[in-house]
Formats: sequence, structure tokens, C-alpha cells
Amino acid sequence: MINKILLESAFVLHIRAYQETSVIVELFTRSFGRVNAVAKGAKRPKSPLRSILTPASKLSISLSGKNELKNLSSVEVSEHFNLTEGIAIHSLMYINELILKATEKEDPHQKVFDIYETLLKNLSQNRDRVVLEKLLRDFELSLLQEMGYGIDLSRDAQTNKIIDKKKFYIFNPDRGFLETEENFRNKSTFYGTDIINFSESNFEKKTTRDSAKIIMRKALDYHLGNKTLNTRKYLSKK
Repeated sequence: MINKILLESAFVLHIRAYQETSVIVELFTRSFGRVNAVAKGAKRPKSPLRSILTPASKLSISLSGKNELKNLSSVEVSEHFNLTEGIAIHSLMYINELILKATEKEDPHQKVFDIYETLLKNLSQNRDRVVLEKLLRDFELSLLQEMGYGIDLSRDAQTNKIIDKKKFYIFNPDRGFLETEENFRNKSTFYGTDIINFSESNFEKKTTRDSAKIIMRKALDYHLGNKTLNTRKYLSKK
């Protein structure tokens, strides 16, 4: 177990009140993965730890402790990302919950951390819904890949043939895409063109965006087991 962390890059995934003036934060660090810490007195107006309350920010943090719950000793904002749109804020909430439920404590995932940072930058710069959906799907794919559950968007899992843009497929989260005799698109079948578009990050068509969302939901639900993603309800209303 980690005893001391100095000047480590981190993002806050979740924060909750602790006693009268303190908070407990769940941090996503680049080198050590998820770490929990108590920020004593952080809610006081002049607290040196008050920066931990700054949302959507990359932080430089130091903490120590032999137990699972560390003590936060210093925090500075390295970069702040201005998220003003509701859909961007809710997207960040969703991604934070996804990381919390898909990763283990003190298990580093530097690639996921870097992609997360890129996602925040793009969320702060883009307001386009198509771009936003591309960012979310790219992150979900990368996270699953890091967890060892990558999805092959290029081939039929049974025949190993290249996905045919004119055929229809079902998606088995444990195996991949399988050609089906059904010749129409619904929540269980996907048109080859949409799968190919998804693999190429081409989200111009609404059918592709809808299919990609369903595919990722099936994959995430399967691999997360009984860990429900509560923040999906916010995105579904947008």
C-alpha cells in the first residue's frame, strides 16, 4: 500500500462531506490510480486545501498515510477546464462514475489518465453534440481496452471475416459481432455501415451514433456486472 505521494497529477472523481469542515475525496492519479484522501478543514474559507473543491481541474497533490484513507497535505490547481454547458458537466460526471466503477484502487492506468485529460480539454472547447458523442465513445473504448476487454470493430467474431457494410450483426459483449439473418436495424441488430463508421470514429450519421451508444452500453453493463451507472439518466435527457 502507498504510504506517501508527492506533487502527483490528479483529478477529483468524487467528493463528499466529512465532519463539519472537511471532505473525503476520491482522486484519480496518473502514477497510482485511484486513491482516497481526507482533506481536513478544506471547507474553511482560508484553508490551504480549499483548491480541492475546484471542479473540472487538473491538480498537483501531496498526501500521506499508511491506511487506505490518506491525508491530503497540499493541493494546487495546475489547469482548470471551463465547463459551462450542462451536457459537458453531465458527461464529466458520467466519466468520473465510470472510472470509479471500472477500476480498482491504487491500480495505475496512465493511458486512461491521459485520455481523461484530453477529454476534459475537448469538453471545455467543444459544444457540438456530435463531437461530444465521439469523445465519450472513444473514452469508453479506451477504458475497456485498458481493462482487457477490447472490442474488435473490424471483424465477425465467428468467421473472422471483415465486417460487411451491407450486412447486419448482433453484438455479444463476450465475443464480439456476429452476422445475423435479420435484415433490419433495432436495439439488438446493427448495420455493418454503422459498425464500420464507429471503428473509424465517423459519427456524422445519427444511426451510427445511436448504434455506438447501444454497443458500448451493452459492453459496459456486461463487464461492470451489477455496478449500475447512475449518471446515465442525466445524459439520456439531453
